[in-house]
Formats: sequence, structure tokens, C-alpha cells
Amino acid sequence: MSRLQRIEASRFLGREFLLWLWFESERNNSTFQLEKYGEIEIFLDDKIVLEPLYGEGNRHLLSGYDPSTSPEAAVALQRNKIPSEVKLKVVTGVKGWSFSVRGDDLQLRGLKIPDVLSQEDDDRLSERLYLLEEIEDIMTEVFSLFLQTRLNQWSETTHAIQQWIHDKSDE
Repeated sequence: MSRLQRIEASRFLGREFLLWLWFESERNNSTFQLEKYGEIEIFLDDKIVLEPLYGEGNRHLLSGYDPSTSPEAAVALQRNKIPSEVKLKVVTGVKGWSFSVRGDDLQLRGLKIPDVLSQEDDDRLSERLYLLEEIEDIMTEVFSLFLQTRLNQWSETTHAIQQWIHDKSDE
């Protein structure tokens, strides 16, 4: 199997990750417990793109204030659409990052880092690089949590997600 075929064969994982992240964020009041960073908060921000996981179908772009709680989001989930792109806000302590992530490649786009406090140019650059490295570390650890769930208890999690989707439609 070529490298491109392996990428295509596992592309669904990124979208499942975004769905899991949304589910866990709502289930745990946006709180995640990480080994290295302790308690962090991850919020779905003001943009969600939902598409069918397999096959063709309409794409739904939800934006504005808290689209993850909108009736349109619930309907899209019920119609077997899952997030292909979301805008996230990650907060740890007093630091907050904002960015979009697409499920197909999991690259962070439009990243806004916390304010840099240093005054000297060299120090500012070092601080910015540290903040970029920190958010990459955080998201890698969150993805590792997802993979642990995916490998060890996916059946139970799938049932919980299905119930969550059903409950969203009742709200």
C-alpha cells in the first residue's frame, strides 16, 4: 500500500477525533485532564463544518455564537454528519490559544497565541516559539487521549456519543 493510500485509509480518524473532542468537551464542561499540563479547557468556538463521514452529501457550515449548541448542529449530527473542521479555544491557566483544525490533516490554522510579555525582540521571539511548541504539545497529548479511547474502549464511547447525539436533538 502506497503512502498516499495509507493516508486516505486513515483520514477518518481526524474527523472522529473532532467529534470525540466535541463530545468530551460538552460532557466534561470543556475540562480535560492532561498528564503534563494538568487541567485544561477546550471549547468549540465560533465555527463548525459538518460533512458526511462517508460518501457524498451536503456540507454544513455553522458559525456565530456557540454553534455547537445550535439546533442545526443537532440535526446535522442526527443526519450522520461529523465535524470536518472546527475552531477551538484552548485555555490553560491564564494562557489561551485560538485556532481552527481540519480533521483531514489535523494542522492548526489561523493560530492566535497568548499575548507575549517580553519587551526585547529576542525574548519575544523565544516566547512566541515556546507558546507555539506548548500548544502543539497540548494538542498532541489530547490526541493521545483520543487514541487510547479509540483503541481500548471505542465501543462504549460510540454508544455514549450516539446517546449524546440523541439527547442533543431533544434539547
